[in-house]
Amino acid sequence: MFDFIVQLIKDFGVWGLLASLALEASSIPFPGGLVTLTFGYFLNLSLVEVFSYSILASGVYTVFSFIPYGIGYKLEDKLKEKTNAYKIERAQRWFKKCGVWSIAFTRPIGLGNYISYVAGVSKVNRWKFAILTLIGILPWTVTMLWLGSTGNLKSVTGFLDEFQMYVFIALGLVIIIFFGYRYYKRKSCSTKDIVKE
Repeated sequence: MFDFIVQLIKDFGVWGLLASLALEASSIPFPGGLVTLTFGYFLNLSLVEVFSYSILASGVYTVFSFIPYGIGYKLEDKLKEKTNAYKIERAQRWFKKCGVWSIAFTRPIGLGNYISYVAGVSKVNRWKFAILTLIGILPWTVTMLWLGSTGNLKSVTGFLDEFQMYVFIALGLVIIIFFGYRYYKRKSCSTKDIVKE
């Protein structure tokens, strides 16, 4: 895979970078982060170039993230037909109230590509979605290009793999704690109802 990415960068240059981020934003499984890192490595970018390429690449990513957003937007009615409409509406309200910042926070860890579907289903305002996507992806793109330009590609990719693993573990723990708490609350509420009777 690494050889393929190197060849892509040599053949297409900045267009390869933009195409890879467009594919990743479209939620097609593609290692856009690795391409961005490698792009910075091979082109030995100055700090000004890092920022200018980052703004351009982040803009492309933001535009193409509207593909899964649009799919999610269209899926809302189908989901309501197939599942409980009340639960979907409740989830939409919760996401708009509490989860909207996850559009930005999940971009660097790979889940951001899929949060676009949730944002579409939840009918998040398009401008808000675009701004939060840009806020989330721009620092990540700057970091990847800058780290790539520093030179030690293998140690950086090793660090990123390890970092992503820890993020997924933390996310898993948060989900387990959340559902454990909900289960505990339901159980304690049902126990109180029995005592009242």
